[in-house]
Amino acid sequence: MSYFVVAGGIFLFQAAFSYAIILASAGNGSFVGLGAMLLAVFGIPVTAVVNLVLVHTQRKNPIKAYGRRLLMLALVLPMAQLGLFVLVSVFHW
Repeated sequence: MSYFVVAGGIFLFQAAFSYAIILASAGNGSFVGLGAMLLAVFGIPVTAVVNLVLVHTQRKNPIKAYGRRLLMLALVLPMAQLGLFVLVSVFHW
């Protein structure tokens, strides 16, 4: 059950965040939406696999022991997408 909750929850969070960034950047003439989509295409499956491996290796420990690592790993992709969005918004001509 923890495999599904950890991998599925993070997958849904990252997919929803990626979709929000793509919608937020639509129509302003930049390639932020494309960049966010490309980051999501590679980042979401990689994050899911790494999280499954981490949960599998730490399955005897309670989630509090490795939950912070899961959270930090899950926030890498959204922060990269948000950084790209902010960078283009600030330096837009």
